[in-house]
Amino acid sequence: MSHALFARLRSTDVAERVAACRAVARDPAGALLAEALIVALGDPDKRVARAAGEALIALARAGSGDGVVPLLRAALRSDDACARIHAAMTLARLEVPEPSLLPALTLALASPEGDVRWAAARVLVDMGRLHGEIVRVLLGLVRGGEAPAVRRMATFCLRELAPDQPAAAQALLEASRDGDTHVRRAALTAMAGLLDPPEAVTSRLVLALDDADGVAAGLAALALGELRSITARPRLRALSESARSPELRQAAKAAVARMETQR
Repeated sequence: MSHALFARLRSTDVAERVAACRAVARDPAGALLAEALIVALGDPDKRVARAAGEALIALARAGSGDGVVPLLRAALRSDDACARIHAAMTLARLEVPEPSLLPALTLALASPEGDVRWAAARVLVDMGRLHGEIVRVLLGLVRGGEAPAVRRMATFCLRELAPDQPAAAQALLEASRDGDTHVRRAALTAMAGLLDPPEAVTSRLVLALDDADGVAAGLAALALGELRSITARPRLRALSESARSPELRQAAKAAVARMETQR
């Protein structure tokens, strides 16, 4: 068994490597190949890496892989970035996520794969509910994350974890002026989830209604609707009838309708 599956795990065919990971999970002696699965976490094809993670979880939960968790923890120090990311994701499903996962999760926020970014964000939010210091880390990432994707994803995490914290509102205000278009849009979207935001947030959203980026302007309108900004209602009513673009008119109409239903 071991020799045949080991060879399949090293196949040049992606489908064969995925199938081998699944076969290891089902095999009574699959624990013997736990280390080979750890290597597969760094596979360049994410389908293989995910299958390896699922197999390791199956082995650990079946009680046939007592060494799985220690192997995963060791993989957090791997030279392979992909292996570190998938080891962290797998560990988060086997035990309560701990701050030791932070380096790998931060790396995952910059992944070119959207599903990987969102999976990492969910783990960070879960971790943040248990460890208050995660909010401070996220504030730092919003303000100084090297990759725009990291700054963008951190804004969404803050919205979930700290909607009532002034520091989060301030960080989102700063991010709404970020040099990256997508970060600015994310910050405007995240502002909609703030609880009792300072007046500066409403003022920034009103200004953003005139943003040259039509998407940002629409997001600002929707955020004002979610926040039930009474002061912005006349402006939104006007935009719902005469905005420069159909998209902004529609967003303004939706915002006004949201305010009306929340009376």
